[in-house]
Amino acid sequence: MSFFRKALGAAVIAVLMCTGQAALAKTILYVPQDNRPVDFAYTVSTAEDAGYTVITPPSRYLSGSNFQGSPTQLMEWVEQNAGHADAMVLSIDSLVYGGLVDSRKHNLSLEMLENRLAKVEALHGKYGHVPIYVFSTVMRSPWAGGKGVEPDYYLQIGSDIYQLASLQAKMDESGLTPQERNDWFSIMRRVPQEYLQDWFSRRRKNMTINYRLIEDARNGVFSYYCLGHDDNSTRTQSSLESKYLEMHAADIPKEHFGSFPGADQLGLLLITRANNDFNNYHPKVTVIYPLGGGEKTVPRYDGQAIGKTIKEHVEAIGGTITDQGKPDLLLAVNTPLTTSTTESGNFENFPIMLDSTKAFLTQIEKAVNLGIPVSLVDMAFSNGSDNTLIYGLYQDQMMYRLAAYNGWNTASNSVGYGISQGILARYMTPEAHARMLTTQYLDNWAYQANVREYIYRMQQKIEADQEQRYYPTIMRELQSRTKEQLQRYAQTYLGIDPRTVNVTFPWNRLFEVYVDVHAQPDVTLESDVRQGMRQQRLDALQAQQQAAQKALEDAQKAAAQNKDKNAKIDPQLQENLKNAEAAAREQYEAEVKSQKLEKAEEQAQSSRTWQPAN
Repeated sequence: MSFFRKALGAAVIAVLMCTGQAALAKTILYVPQDNRPVDFAYTVSTAEDAGYTVITPPSRYLSGSNFQGSPTQLMEWVEQNAGHADAMVLSIDSLVYGGLVDSRKHNLSLEMLENRLAKVEALHGKYGHVPIYVFSTVMRSPWAGGKGVEPDYYLQIGSDIYQLASLQAKMDESGLTPQERNDWFSIMRRVPQEYLQDWFSRRRKNMTINYRLIEDARNGVFSYYCLGHDDNSTRTQSSLESKYLEMHAADIPKEHFGSFPGADQLGLLLITRANNDFNNYHPKVTVIYPLGGGEKTVPRYDGQAIGKTIKEHVEAIGGTITDQGKPDLLLAVNTPLTTSTTESGNFENFPIMLDSTKAFLTQIEKAVNLGIPVSLVDMAFSNGSDNTLIYGLYQDQMMYRLAAYNGWNTASNSVGYGISQGILARYMTPEAHARMLTTQYLDNWAYQANVREYIYRMQQKIEADQEQRYYPTIMRELQSRTKEQLQRYAQTYLGIDPRTVNVTFPWNRLFEVYVDVHAQPDVTLESDVRQGMRQQRLDALQAQQQAAQKALEDAQKAAAQNKDKNAKIDPQLQENLKNAEAAAREQYEAEVKSQKLEKAEEQAQSSRTWQPAN
């Protein structure tokens, strides 16, 4: 009997070891804060590639480019599907306001907002066995708002409101100088009071909801509550409010509450936390930096040192930071030589290998060779990759040996994604892992750091009639040019079949792009499409020129064949035909010149990076 039990035990262990991810997979119900790729498509694909089934609401309920989410329908959908989930990851901004942007622009009563939150809280009583992870944000305090993403008046007086809030934050912190008090009164006098009342009233409602969520975390309503600080620069209204919310939550264990900069990374971060809770996994993370600012670097839009932000993100997924022994994940954080960051599109972001970068890359390669998963967080620049770092990875053939790579938007966004994808990569197939890396390189590096500024220039030229377009709308034309560029980067630098790469602008703006990497080469090659359009335009103009020339020749021939030897072509007709022929020829020549200029622009754009290896 003893032998039988041992044999049976061995058989069970063998079956468990051979059981694939699909058999052990769990289902996560996920409500993103809107339908942007970083919140929705990229987050969902990362979780699915790690073996999870992710239930998401119909896209028509989510806040999109029109910033009109549907909180009531979203909540109804959650209640209908919660019974199928092993965990829920929920955006409070979506379920209470409609979405992230909706939270900045709504005119809803506090009573309605609290009633909506009560329905989310009630999920705990109905589905007590299902862990619920929620995230919300402190309203951002931008220097100036983009069109549609803040109240309309913010376009005119946003900088005044920002300065006013900054002065109030300083007043709360250390007091104002006489000049600063004078500035405060000046702004108060020139900004219409109804605008200030509107802005501060909405912020008070946001604070009330976040205070209540903190109480929920304290009382165990949610397994974990994450408070994100959206675009949280120092001495802003956002930083002031975040401080008071954190003071209110000071007694809540870090296992149940976290508060730190960022918004767009929170969904994936909490999915990773759910994964770790499922597996009772508490990853040990070691952090390294290159020579320079290191952990003391204060990135744009974050408002605190990156070392603190990283620690808070690691704690949010249930992990710990250590510098002892072999870690579960090495987080390699590329910081600048100074303690502040600039934009990735700036001129200085060109590939020039520094000794500090070489040493940093050597550390990374050594760790990979030792079998340690390395997630590279590239925050030397804001809103895009460091070309020098990518150049080094390319030269050392390290781009696809990393567990994860992130260098997009704010540093906190990259940190959250970098930790999450670095942890979840261990569950992925090699093919899925490679697609994830390809997506990040094409989005963060190719587009954000290199192509986006080029596309902005093309937009200005097209709008000024200095550049030709082949699609009916400017945005569609710019999308075509972006797709052509990113397919070129995929083939030239990543060795990826360009026909697997599709590119769109889901919110009809150039700030973000959706890179969809397919498993099969079923995407149209945009360079062929554009070349066909160019040739079609040339053929049409050439035919028009030839037709004008023939009309002139036919008129001259008809006059010459007239029996009346004194007959001549009508001077006015001859002039009109000559003008038509000249105009057609001029159009054709202008098109040829335009196409040459476009090719030259593309060639200049390609030289921004480096000559690829043969």
